[in-house]
Amino acid sequence: MKARWIITAVSAALFFGGGLFTSLQDPWFQNLQRPGWLTFEALIPFIWTFIWACLTISAIIVWEKISRQGSRPWYLMACYAAIAILTSAYSPVVVELRSLTGGLVLGGLATLLVYILAFIVRPISRTASWLFLPYALWGPIGTYVTWVLIQLNSP
Repeated sequence: MKARWIITAVSAALFFGGGLFTSLQDPWFQNLQRPGWLTFEALIPFIWTFIWACLTISAIIVWEKISRQGSRPWYLMACYAAIAILTSAYSPVVVELRSLTGGLVLGGLATLLVYILAFIVRPISRTASWLFLPYALWGPIGTYVTWVLIQLNSP
């Protein structure tokens, strides 16, 4: 089976896996106070779908470029997987554990790992590196929104 299909299948499983464990429609989460400027909340699922697609394509590009040289970039795929796991764990941690702080940590770590991996893959493929841009831009916004939610909903 081609690597691109395996990467896509693993990516999809991780993307949808976080949603299987929890729902952001949870009453506790829905009743959190939100800042007045958070008017784009309905767009967030579409933003994340786009980001996830970009990361999946980036992983496929990196795998295929390195594989042509006779190597297997398992350590890079592990980094892509770590980003996906941290990102997917956000909703279950926030909703099921009721931990906005946990979500803040996960979001911050995933964003930091995105910056590092984008830098590492740049010599392999500039296109693959550029595909990290949506996450690199959105990650700090999402992390900031979580931080604001903590401030607004502190006991």
